[in-house]
Amino acid sequence: MLCSPARLMPSAARLLASVACPAAFQPRTRGRVGHARGGARARILVIAGTRPECIKLAPLMHALEGHAALSVILINSGQHLLAVRECFAEFGVRCDVELAELPQLPHLAAAHQHLRTELRAVAERYAPAAVLVQGDTLTAYSAARAARDAGCMLAHIEAGLRTDAMLDPFPEEWFRRRIACHANIHFAPSASAEANLLAEGVEKRAIHRVGNTGIDSLKRLLDDGRYQRHHAARSDNSLLATLHRRANCDGNASIVCDALADVAEARPGLRILFPVHPNPRIAATIRRRLGSHRSVDLVEPMRYPQFVERAAQAALIVSDSGGIQEEAPHLGTPLLVPRLNTERPECLTTGFVQLVPVDRAAIVKHALTALDTPRRPALPIDDDAPFGAGDAARRIVGVLEHALLERAPT
Repeated sequence: MLCSPARLMPSAARLLASVACPAAFQPRTRGRVGHARGGARARILVIAGTRPECIKLAPLMHALEGHAALSVILINSGQHLLAVRECFAEFGVRCDVELAELPQLPHLAAAHQHLRTELRAVAERYAPAAVLVQGDTLTAYSAARAARDAGCMLAHIEAGLRTDAMLDPFPEEWFRRRIACHANIHFAPSASAEANLLAEGVEKRAIHRVGNTGIDSLKRLLDDGRYQRHHAARSDNSLLATLHRRANCDGNASIVCDALADVAEARPGLRILFPVHPNPRIAATIRRRLGSHRSVDLVEPMRYPQFVERAAQAALIVSDSGGIQEEAPHLGTPLLVPRLNTERPECLTTGFVQLVPVDRAAIVKHALTALDTPRRPALPIDDDAPFGAGDAARRIVGVLEHALLERAPT
């Protein structure tokens, strides 16, 4: 049933769920200044707090730029203040409002409550026709709760992604399920996401399968002549690794790092490029385990075009990222995902993405097999692509036009 809590929640989830989630929330903003009345532009609040959100929201910001009837205010929540500012700048986008950097707080629930309070104040100040959140981050969940508190219509981009366990990965899986409780408009990126929402009791008319805006960003880059001119030949001796999920902190990070070291020992000449996530819990483990390894290059997080280029060049990617699962098939690069499940089952059917247990021997075995397997051609980004043809932002704007303009009070 939609919004039913887990029977046994960990303490963090129990704290985060301190307010009951209504099965069908009705926005209370009819007639407020954010709505289109008498020719006024309908105001949309878009909220981001992490780099992945920026990559997936940038196409929407471009699609809304200069819109005759929709105006947009982009908010940097402060969750990763500088990273968001810098990532949006890569796409020529600038935030209209930046909140103060999220302070160091004792636990996830405290961070949520801080963001929720700050974002509610922003929503009440601007009184938008709709609030848009993307994905499954702390910012997305906090903004969803803040929108409900302020009586705003909520639209969720990348809605309906689900694993087979409510708390795995935590908190991402828990966040996206809870966001669905508050959303009025669900932008599903794939067929399975749409089916998940329907199975949870979301009304069909509230669901719009539009594809994934991350594919919009990827297509724009791959179609760019400058990228094509500078795109170097693929290497048989390069591996790209990333690790950032809370579930893979501490012990799991050590296992993955040790497995990568074993792969490097078994494959002389292999170079491992490892952009290190800023989260100190996982960064400390990565640097301790691999910082002195002669085959490993630990680097700061990379700009989006650089990362895509290195991912396309690599013989193999090892990553727990959801976005990379969507991108790898279109880059023609095999990907090992050190997780037991995925919220993107379509990726597995492409043959480019493979789940692998967080087990040292299993990771080594699958990595060496992948490195020895001939490369396949990349999947085209077209109407048959699992996450859309690269036009998700345009489709989202079309839905918003109908929801906010044609139905607005006069």
